[in-house]
Amino acid sequence: MLSSIFSTILRWGFVNNLICLSTPILFASIAAFVAASTGIGNIAIEGIMTMSALFGVLGSYLTQSAILGVLIGIGMGVAMALLIAFFSMRMGANATLVGIAINTFADSLAIFVLYQMVGEKGTSAKLLTQTFGKIDIPVIKDIPVLGNILSGNYTLTYVCWILIIILAIVLYKTPLGMRMRSCGLNADAAKTAGINVKRLQILSLILSGTFAALGGCFLSLNYLKIFSKSMIAGQGWMGIAANGIASGNYLVLVICSIVFGFFKALSVSFGTNAGFPTDLVAAIPYFAVFVGLVVFSIINHLRIKKGNVEEK
Repeated sequence: MLSSIFSTILRWGFVNNLICLSTPILFASIAAFVAASTGIGNIAIEGIMTMSALFGVLGSYLTQSAILGVLIGIGMGVAMALLIAFFSMRMGANATLVGIAINTFADSLAIFVLYQMVGEKGTSAKLLTQTFGKIDIPVIKDIPVLGNILSGNYTLTYVCWILIIILAIVLYKTPLGMRMRSCGLNADAAKTAGINVKRLQILSLILSGTFAALGGCFLSLNYLKIFSKSMIAGQGWMGIAANGIASGNYLVLVICSIVFGFFKALSVSFGTNAGFPTDLVAAIPYFAVFVGLVVFSIINHLRIKKGNVEEK
């Protein structure tokens, strides 16, 4: 059993799967993180990813351009994020409840729209869409070991890592990032300092919607190359869980997302092995999220008992 696990992990195919399957979780986690940085949580990431994945495919089909398809998917993600902003900031609704409502109707709405466009309730396989492929980086692809890791990945995987670096610089090295994080730490103090908290919260929701939309478009236009029912499969919630475990630590957020991606890749690798129960293998990444949250809760409880952090 253990030898089978290690032999699977040590293959280059598994490493490539890890990089690939971590991408949507990373998109989801930074979407949750940037919203939480200004003190307004976005738990509608699963729903945003679903709708953006669909509209990315439909946009690609109607325009016959993968780039325009992604932009249309991003437009849907931003629109849904602004919906959260409107109901929570303007109408006074609870942002968490708004997020739950969006997640609840997103799957059904996506199926309805898909049926109206394609006549199918399962997938968009009938649509001839333009999609992204993999990118081989010149010179780097010929380097032993490093070339296998850095080259030959999906287009939006490179976009993901570029955005992770840019977001880290913006949040921690610029005045804008400092103001955004101050809103999350103490909104009243930020207002006293003359910071427009609502404006920054709207900005963070727009960014959150954009990142979540890219996660959905990665699945429908880059990895699977079609939209299918329930294709997000909890990866938005994994990003939210990673953000909860990170508790504002950006590095921990990225590491946690990769760990969840590792178990997702493990699930996919064992899913092709007839010797393992299919249902049990499919549950591996979700069990990993559960264990991660439990461990985080225990550690946080111990820190509160020792007086290292304040109880909320």
